[in-house]
Amino acid sequence: MNTKLLTAAALAAIVTSIALAADETNPIKDAMKFAHKAPKGEKKLSEKIIEGNASDEEVKKTLEFYKLMVNSKPPKGDQADFKAKVTKLVASLEEVVAKKPDGIAHYKTAVDCKACHSEHKADPPKP
Repeated sequence: MNTKLLTAAALAAIVTSIALAADETNPIKDAMKFAHKAPKGEKKLSEKIIEGNASDEEVKKTLEFYKLMVNSKPPKGDQADFKAKVTKLVASLEEVVAKKPDGIAHYKTAVDCKACHSEHKADPPKP
């Protein structure tokens, strides 16, 4: 078979898989999974940050995830309100990264899961 044709087909398959993966990316879900979920018996990363037990690298990675959420469209609710909440979350975590004295307290206030979920998390499917 023609080598150029095989190369073109392989390249097309790679590009298609990358495009599909990009379409499946959900910054909100990714951030929630990274910082707000943990295996049973372990602390969530957000809890470790509040306790001051997260590594600098973990805090910086969490900040990267939160920054990706800022312009994401929430499953429900007002986009501007969602953006304001996430921006506050980002700013508080930037304070933690900068080792500002009130950073963790500001993060603890900003990471109010219920306030955000009540207004912006998708409703569970009805049976």
